[in-house]
Amino acid sequence: MKEPYRLVTFLLLALACGAYGAVQTPPGPGATAATSPPTNSQAIKVDVNLVLVEASVLDARGQAVGDLRREDFHVYENGVEQQIRTFSHEELPLAVALVIDNSSSVEAALNDLRNGALETLGVLKPDDKIALFSFAMQPELVEGLTADRQALAEDLWALSPNGGTDINDALYAAATYLGRTSADRRHAAILVSDNEPSETGTHGVRDVVRAALDSGTPIYSIKVGYMEHSKWFFLTHPETPLHDVEKICQESGGQLIDLRRGILVTTAMKTILTWLKQGYTLGYSPTNLRQDGSYRSLEVRVGARGKSKYTVYARQGYYAPVGK
Repeated sequence: MKEPYRLVTFLLLALACGAYGAVQTPPGPGATAATSPPTNSQAIKVDVNLVLVEASVLDARGQAVGDLRREDFHVYENGVEQQIRTFSHEELPLAVALVIDNSSSVEAALNDLRNGALETLGVLKPDDKIALFSFAMQPELVEGLTADRQALAEDLWALSPNGGTDINDALYAAATYLGRTSADRRHAAILVSDNEPSETGTHGVRDVVRAALDSGTPIYSIKVGYMEHSKWFFLTHPETPLHDVEKICQESGGQLIDLRRGILVTTAMKTILTWLKQGYTLGYSPTNLRQDGSYRSLEVRVGARGKSKYTVYARQGYYAPVGK
């Protein structure tokens, strides 16, 4: 993984009102940059040491909250409040990895997604890009990041469900791919699966979480299938951790939507994409500058603890770089 605290220079177009644009880190938990005041030039240079945190805020009905300001947020690293230096909302384009379980158990949900693909992906902005991964025994990149919605819809129809289910390797591949290919975009991975792994694969839960944190990729899960199928799987795989995906979602800052409650996969997909479109990017220079490779816990709040009417979803931590 690339050094997250390296010095990088970004060119941002200054808005007519003089507002600053958002700065997205390269792969890694943070990035290095330094701000200078805007000038009369159309472009400004930014050089600031920043850790960037993507946050989604939902109200009590599960609807995205899109009218919050910088002063509404509080960010804590290892329990110590940090000064928010940069703030943006809906400014950076998205890079989303759609990770499709290609095993036979999700075929019904896949048909729903195929039929509604163009309409569902239509909620994105024209410059947002999607990559398509499929997986059974192993993950495969079917379509690299593209804004071509028609090509993605055709790729979905070309999938032919078969084989086992190697979830962790697929999520690991998606997170590392986004970190490697789209440093200038906000990331997310959306898993469509029954979340019942039948293959062990190469990467464990901690590997997936680390890849998600290092690349700034919250992982969302659309859980499909039937209670009867899950019960059968639990009885025949007693040692299999059935809640691994839920853990990965929680620690990376994503969420899980369970379709077994009667929700359509296209509805769940639209909901997640709407959350992402309404997301916030918060940047701070950490007070702890030690490059010791340690894990740093993160907490993002809106308002005072215990008094907020909103729920905030953000990654729960990151790994500091190791000094040379």
